[in-house]
Amino acid sequence: MIDAGTPLGPPLFVGIDLGWTTGGTGLALVDEAGALIASGRGQTDDEIVEWVTSQRGSVVVAAVDAPLIVPNASGQRVPEQLIGKAFGAFGASAHVTNQVKFGGATPRAQVIADRLKWTTDPDGVASVAAPLCLEVYPHPALVGLFELPYRLDYKKGDQARRAAGMRTLLGHLESVAELRLTENARWREVVAAVAAPAPGQLARIEDEVDAVVCAHLAWLWYHRREALHVYGSFNDGYIVAPPAPTHLAVPPAVRKPAAAGLAVSRWVPGRPTGYGGRQREEEWKSSVRSAFAGAAPFIESRVAVELDFVLSPGQVGRNEPDLDNLIKSTIDALEGVLGMRSGTGARLEADDVRVDRIVATKRAGEREAHGATVTVREVGTARRRSPPVRAVIA
Repeated sequence: MIDAGTPLGPPLFVGIDLGWTTGGTGLALVDEAGALIASGRGQTDDEIVEWVTSQRGSVVVAAVDAPLIVPNASGQRVPEQLIGKAFGAFGASAHVTNQVKFGGATPRAQVIADRLKWTTDPDGVASVAAPLCLEVYPHPALVGLFELPYRLDYKKGDQARRAAGMRTLLGHLESVAELRLTENARWREVVAAVAAPAPGQLARIEDEVDAVVCAHLAWLWYHRREALHVYGSFNDGYIVAPPAPTHLAVPPAVRKPAAAGLAVSRWVPGRPTGYGGRQREEEWKSSVRSAFAGAAPFIESRVAVELDFVLSPGQVGRNEPDLDNLIKSTIDALEGVLGMRSGTGARLEADDVRVDRIVATKRAGEREAHGATVTVREVGTARRRSPPVRAVIA
């Protein structure tokens, strides 16, 4: 094995899509010109270190998609808060990280960086003598690099949906001239696999493709530093991603054929808060209204509302909200879709009288952004009141 601290060969830029504690890891390598020269997967820390150190060249910058510096005992890190503010409207908030999730142990990314003798201070100067390892996150990176209206949907859903999202991602990456992906034999294998994926194959490919994104970010850090921004600091923890987007976020709307009834669905980022939560309730309602801004109203329709809440890490024990209160506060903020209910005074409430069915779930999202998926679905036309019957007395 090559000593990771000994400069040998041309400069290299490494991307690692690392399992937080264990599990499969995507690996990728680009050269000084930015071209992909190798990619693959590893499982154990030893395999990852062996793959990196066996490459012909010297690492200058590595970018890892996994928590690197985690100083907070509980709650959310500073960089996660900042990424949420910058990219939350695009569905690209960061997962919550704290020491509890690692059982007090050193994060796996830091362990590997230490083994490879990489510094993790983003204010340091990267070189073959002092390689730099950065924490990155592909979702906001892709939104920023390609000015996406919303995050690409290639990690969830059934195989057909994930494959469609992955094909879109591959197309975006192939548009990056420096990567020269179509010239890479392994990349052509990835493209062919996505075109007709075997069961379970997309999950493995996803790791490898995310690693290619990470490697490109490592290259950008060294060659086009202005293209990236540090959210956080060495002391608080940080995530490197493009600057906050200036283009408009457009969450995907789900519309069904007329025969099945129209539907509109939005991802609402933030901390789900129940009725009576005061300031946090107002913040949550504001997020709901923002997510549904511009959605076509269902003024003349009877509707069903489907809600899937992903609670934040702080919403446990005595802080866990009741599902009925979560439903109330969320539907109250849908006046842009349902219309305004009259007679409620200063309190703004949606016209929920026309809601004929509610399906709601809540869960703790260990590695998911917290918020809710809210869907309003047409189930029929509004019922009109019959005129009053007047008695006629002869």
